[in-house]
Amino acid sequence: MIDVNEPTARRIIDALALAIDQKPSSAKTFQKGPFTGEADLSWWEKYDKPMDTPRTEALTIAYLLFSGGRIPTRGIEIDGAYFRPDQYIVGAFIKNGRFRHDEDAEELIFTQHGWTWLAGVLEDLNIVKP
Repeated sequence: MIDVNEPTARRIIDALALAIDQKPSSAKTFQKGPFTGEADLSWWEKYDKPMDTPRTEALTIAYLLFSGGRIPTRGIEIDGAYFRPDQYIVGAFIKNGRFRHDEDAEELIFTQHGWTWLAGVLEDLNIVKP
């Protein structure tokens, strides 16, 4: 669990979305207990691979910030609540190789391919310079 409460986590998610996508995020799914059913890879892979969008970029940065690149399928525990990443984004990232599913650990792990993609996103925002 990370030491941040749900209202602050929501502010961070929206701040990233506003900075990158110019609008607050609609994908902030929190609940009091762990999510169930998401350990099954087929749950995450229901959608076709979408094109990357500013929303995808902003939410992915939030997921990585809160998880360090290892997202439990039960959700990211945040001070008594659980935050579940957007199913559409994660499913697409699994299909394009940016996340892989570790069934034993019940985690979604950001891959080297994903980190390379993120480096490009940040460079394009002029936040990180090579």
